[in-house]
Amino acid sequence: MSKGSLHERLRAATRPLHDDLERSVDIEARLRTLAHYADHLALLWRLHAVAERALHRVDFSRFGFVYPYPYRSSLLERDLAGLGVNADDLARLGLPRSPVLKTTAEGLGCMYVVEGSAKGARSILPDIKRSLDLDRTRGAAFFFGFGKQTRRLWHAFMAAIDAIEADSEGGDAVVRSAVQTFEMFRLGLIDDAPQVLRSSLRVGPSPGWHLNVGPETHAVAALGGSDDSRR
Repeated sequence: MSKGSLHERLRAATRPLHDDLERSVDIEARLRTLAHYADHLALLWRLHAVAERALHRVDFSRFGFVYPYPYRSSLLERDLAGLGVNADDLARLGLPRSPVLKTTAEGLGCMYVVEGSAKGARSILPDIKRSLDLDRTRGAAFFFGFGKQTRRLWHAFMAAIDAIEADSEGGDAVVRSAVQTFEMFRLGLIDDAPQVLRSSLRVGPSPGWHLNVGPETHAVAALGGSDDSRR
């Protein structure tokens, strides 16, 4: 990656957003119990379901790839099913507003965030194993990803990014879309999370971000996270 590349510009533009989101999510709190963890997965599923659908509609043929759908959302569904969360539970969550990706450049900006965050997610696997005794075969397939397919898609993305001048209109659109996608993830994982999870309950929750739940409590039938998660 040469100095002044679009990839470098993307990293610089989104680094503060990435760091803020990482601090705010407080992954330790979200791995506290199986219920907290499943609520976190459910929030991720909402975001990936709409982002993947929008990306699948973008024509990336000039760069030699098609964004698959369903993709990581299917891994999240598998992990959640193993934790007792079924399709009806997820349907009650509803979906956030889909990103508007009218151009290939906008699609690449969204893809940068979705694929980049998924690549980084692998680093959480040891924490998930240690805290919850889950792994790629049981409850944590999303964080492992699709192996070679994941790497091929990232390499195709990088080739596409390298083909766009950093200071071009296309480059501006890529960066703008990446920033908007980060904002969508922050809304879905932090700002809107209490209301989203509250809306999934069959009974009314107690006030606040979480109920007092144990690890065997039905996930998504309890508000996940903790007060620490709101920082």
